[in-house]
Amino acid sequence: MIFDSISNKENYKEEKEIYQTLNFFEKLKKWDDVESNAIIQKDWISANPVSFLSKDESECMYEAHRKHIDVHYIMEGIEKIATADVKNLQEKVPFDKDKDIGFYEGCESGSYLLKTGDFMVCFPSDAHKVGMMNTVPGMVKKVVVKIRVEE
Repeated sequence: MIFDSISNKENYKEEKEIYQTLNFFEKLKKWDDVESNAIIQKDWISANPVSFLSKDESECMYEAHRKHIDVHYIMEGIEKIATADVKNLQEKVPFDKDKDIGFYEGCESGSYLLKTGDFMVCFPSDAHKVGMMNTVPGMVKKVVVKIRVEE
């Protein structure tokens, strides 16, 4: 898992797909500049704009993927995201291979407050509980990029 600010993107030059994704984020002027399922690199990297009202942690579940790295980039608002090693969690909803997602419950390893300009990279071993509020619900606009990896 990586938690950082877009202002530090040069630290990731050696990570080709992550660096390409961060460059994509940096060029965005506003959230609605991103089309749904925007292709950054054919067959490998796609982006989706997401907006929601953050909610209490009790209403959220961990999710994890096997074939994709998720990169969450906050454009407006504050989102709390908790992470844990998927091996340390209990399956709540069976893994769906077609959708490449499973849902889990258990204890977090850490939680992070992402603000405008922050990003988080979640690798397949990183279950992530997204959409959580800090202290009160608030609107969040972010872009989620999926980077395909070999299972």
